[in-house]
Amino acid sequence: MCSAALLCFASFGFSSGPAPERDERRFEIDFLTRMIDHHYGAVKMAELCDGRTVHNELLDMCQSIKTAQTAEIATMQGWLQSWYGVTHEPQLDRKTRRQIDQLSRLSGAEFEKHFMAGMIMHHEMAIDMGRDALLQAWHPDLLNMVAKMMGSQADEIVQLRLWLIQWYGINDLDRNDRT
Repeated sequence: MCSAALLCFASFGFSSGPAPERDERRFEIDFLTRMIDHHYGAVKMAELCDGRTVHNELLDMCQSIKTAQTAEIATMQGWLQSWYGVTHEPQLDRKTRRQIDQLSRLSGAEFEKHFMAGMIMHHEMAIDMGRDALLQAWHPDLLNMVAKMMGSQADEIVQLRLWLIQWYGINDLDRNDRT
């Protein structure tokens, strides 16, 4: 019984403080702020789906993206604060602002094609960022969240690619066909 309590205490201590090495701390702070911003961009893109989509399945995915990534943003902000004393409010980079501006002018099939192609690329970037985190992050909670995020976004990429083919005859793997 004492061993279980010690394990719980050690596990709690392990995940509640900053990473022990300076490079790990620097990586986690940078990763968390970049991923918060990246998720925020996906949420803002997904918010545009309301009233613009043709297919309810895509609208449902947009809602799922908003829900999941908003929750992950809150979790990552909490970790930044509790592990490192850092507060970070999400920001959109210039490329994402431009993409959102372009999407906001579209509706129907044109919106869907551009949104799906854009979200595929957005998710691919997040998965690439996640690979780095799996190799360099220290906190088990962060590693676990990243692994789950990579899996769910990979599943969404597959679904978006299927819809592009089924609904619009677009194979996004041929980058020349991207809308």
